[in-house]
Amino acid sequence: LDNNLILAPMAGVTDRPFRQLCRRLGAGMAVSEMVSSNKALWGSRKTIRRLDFDGEPGPVSVQIVGADPAAMAQAARVNADNGAHIIDINMGCPAKKVCKADAGSALLRNEALVANIVAAVVAAVDIPVTLKIRTGWDKESRNGVRIARIAEQEGISALAVHGRTRACGFAGAAEYETIRRIKQAVDLPVIANGDID
Repeated sequence: LDNNLILAPMAGVTDRPFRQLCRRLGAGMAVSEMVSSNKALWGSRKTIRRLDFDGEPGPVSVQIVGADPAAMAQAARVNADNGAHIIDINMGCPAKKVCKADAGSALLRNEALVANIVAAVVAAVDIPVTLKIRTGWDKESRNGVRIARIAEQEGISALAVHGRTRACGFAGAAEYETIRRIKQAVDLPVIANGDID
């Protein structure tokens, strides 16, 4: 990367023109909007637009979301075949419709499934796999350190941590102390996310 400033993936925001603009203005990397691992959605106009990387400087990082290890592995393979240089797994989205499907940050409540998804995706592709998480589901169940250790053990190349729980949404201050503890617990590159000005 040219530098360590990375545009976070944001649904409805980080489309190709926005990614290109941020790269032109100095971002070292820009991650795509999340793409569902649900094959039924792959032909939709929205998904096709999200998978358009024409003219983007590398590395191209594509974020995938879902709760089934086999479907996530297949989504990773399809995106790698379409030109992705990095696959990013979403375990940070707090949206109700995503969590209702036991995906996004809802996965933080099931550490065994986290391990299975990460292992399946890492085994499915020959490119780096990164993971985006939150500090936990809520303040009573902050398990970011355990999730980070699982991710490292299963072969994740880098970890992005949004310094809030799922229950916090986007309110309150980001927990940089929690991000520091996560960083100290693993040898992975850790990307701090939240309240970056």
